[in-house]
Amino acid sequence: MRVWGWRWAYVVLGVVLRVALLLWGEWQDKHASLPYTDVDYSVFNDGAHALWSECRLEDTIDSPLYEVESDLWNEPALAAKAKCARGYLPAVARFVLQNDPAYARVKDSAGESFDSGALFVSASRTSFALTRPLFRLLATIGDPFTRATYRYTPLLALLLAPAHASATAPAYWGKLVFAAADVLCAVLMWMIIDARAEHHPRLARTRAWATHLPGVLWLLNPFPAQIATRGSADSLVGMLVLGCLALLLRATPEMELVGTHAVPGDHAKDDKTVHDPAELRVADERAWYGAAALLALAVHLKLYPVIYGASILAHLSTYRRHAIRILCHVNPTRQDVWILGAEFAAVSGTMYALLNLVVYLVWGQPFVRDALLYHLGREDHRHNFSVYFLPTYLAPSFDALNASGALQSVYVLAASPLLSFVPQLVACAYVGFKLGGRDLVLSCAVQTVVFVAWNKVYTSQYFLWYLVFVPVLGTTLHFGHTLKPVMLAAAWATAQAVWLFWAYRLEFLAQDTFVPLWLSSLLLLATHVYVVRACLQAWSAWRAREQIAHAKQT
Repeated sequence: MRVWGWRWAYVVLGVVLRVALLLWGEWQDKHASLPYTDVDYSVFNDGAHALWSECRLEDTIDSPLYEVESDLWNEPALAAKAKCARGYLPAVARFVLQNDPAYARVKDSAGESFDSGALFVSASRTSFALTRPLFRLLATIGDPFTRATYRYTPLLALLLAPAHASATAPAYWGKLVFAAADVLCAVLMWMIIDARAEHHPRLARTRAWATHLPGVLWLLNPFPAQIATRGSADSLVGMLVLGCLALLLRATPEMELVGTHAVPGDHAKDDKTVHDPAELRVADERAWYGAAALLALAVHLKLYPVIYGASILAHLSTYRRHAIRILCHVNPTRQDVWILGAEFAAVSGTMYALLNLVVYLVWGQPFVRDALLYHLGREDHRHNFSVYFLPTYLAPSFDALNASGALQSVYVLAASPLLSFVPQLVACAYVGFKLGGRDLVLSCAVQTVVFVAWNKVYTSQYFLWYLVFVPVLGTTLHFGHTLKPVMLAAAWATAQAVWLFWAYRLEFLAQDTFVPLWLSSLLLLATHVYVVRACLQAWSAWRAREQIAHAKQT
């Protein structure tokens, strides 16, 4: 079977697996004591319901209790019914509708508010007629943050809104969206593999067997399929991140991936034309801007992809440096090297700021408080994989005892979410700038492992953040023994199993297992370090083999 035949087969089997899990989940939710659906999915749906259904005109401008916008929050009878978005745009829309000449309450003491024969009134009525649908839509947008634990972008609730807009829409609409994004992740993995194979001939020879990696490790893997079909939105973030990398690699190929400095097709080596560095652009402008847009959207959906900025900057500087040397036959200055990365950061940052501005104008201060600032100061003492969970749990005791010395340092670190971010972000930045110019996918993967392993809070679904890179990484790793990847996967799974054993005894048997559970968290952290170290050694071995092979050919 040819490459595309295998890919279609994997996609079909992946879809079948996810549909089967969706059907099983529906049955389990109805008949089993332990639900299949993730609790976060209920939060998403509650937010979507509030956004679509809980800000009706009859409860706002049609209500006799509504005179000004502040009545929606200050009038108890209105506040109990109307859960409206608090941004400027919905407020303006309600004000405009309230003063619509066709609106029943716009009357003066004599009857109609305007002289119907005036030219101005005729134009005014025409304007209102054309814009009324838009104003009605904005005026009836609800506030998903009225759901106490909704801490996400309102765009996620908007994505799930069709399930509440129509009586015929399935309740598992959001799961279908997440499962579809999960399948698209594999398609994007193939796109990245193909982009690398196109620019680097020795990788092209591995394209056939590399096709099986996304198929087996992702599409047929029940772990990511279950996470998506349980109602987790992490597949959306993975899709956006992979899409960003696929477009970026199309626009700016990895110049040092196999130890060569050739541009696509190697034809640039024969180009004797001397170019001006200021005139050099990326290989695909639309792909470059698309990558910036997808990164901005990914960061808006979940903050952690911002760490990839270091890897992308290093990648773009390497691309720019080699492009100038090959096409301009000069040694580039520091400004020439970093200009492309600065442009990408400016474009992506501007897109992110504009996206946040639009969302803020619609949903207002609750968006800033619950979707942005909450995650910076989040504290969660409940047991989770993080090594911080026990110090966070014990922090109030340290404070009450006026502990000093080492205990006080533990308390400060545990009680300050921002302080705990410092070593995490410093490590991510170091990894990004160190590896990004050599292998963009590897760099992003290692950054993600570092970020997750040292995060204040993380659960099983967080593992998807770095597992989404594994099928692509498999093409650039060389292990000394064929069983080594299996041993690494077994060690990773065993460390989780040990943690889950003690967590089960704590959660379901009410036994005091805090200390062994925390030691299990340390074991999982050590396992992450061991696996990353082994993968970096395998990448170095693959790179060395490729350089030797290239030297023999030339």
